[in-house]
Amino acid sequence: MSKRSRWAVVVTSTTMAVALTACGSDNTPKDSGATAKPSTPPPTARPNATYSPPKPLPKGKEGTPKAGLPQGVDEKDATAVAEAIAVTDWTFDTDLDTSPSDAQRRTTQWLADSLAKDVANAQPLAQPDAAWRTMAEHHGYTTATAKRAYDDQQMDLDTEAFRQFEVTVKTLGRDDWKGPTDTWVTWIHLTRTDKDQPWKADTMRVAK
Repeated sequence: MSKRSRWAVVVTSTTMAVALTACGSDNTPKDSGATAKPSTPPPTARPNATYSPPKPLPKGKEGTPKAGLPQGVDEKDATAVAEAIAVTDWTFDTDLDTSPSDAQRRTTQWLADSLAKDVANAQPLAQPDAAWRTMAEHHGYTTATAKRAYDDQQMDLDTEAFRQFEVTVKTLGRDDWKGPTDTWVTWIHLTRTDKDQPWKADTMRVAK
């Protein structure tokens, strides 16, 4: 399964408007043969001229998160690539990042072009949640470790592979604060054009 998108997680708010119409009574005598005209619905409310959509969150700073990033990844090894993605995706640093999307952007070197483009351009509209704000108050960061999971394991093909990892994420602060520890399951689908090319992830899912 994959994240994300948290691997890249963009929250979209949808506003639903309910139109109410008034039901008029029919005062036409029954023996007149006339057909009652439907009552005219009340005018709908005019849009709020003062409303402006929320601005996307700014992207974070360049740099290496406190917990570090995978190095020397063998890109012709599907397991190595998938593990690097799974770990990097959950490696946050609030001194650099404004949201989890910034961690996801650090995975683009291992993503297929279409997914890399989506991840690179993602800018959440929702403000960080309480957990993120608390972590930021402590100049917090996460450490992530991935363990291979073999549920529904499928045989690799020359140009297609599936990988699944359990990712344990610890939340820490630079002031020695300790936050929660969570475990997530990340599922990653990888492809390549031929067996001599590097593996790239084109689909990801994540679940707790």
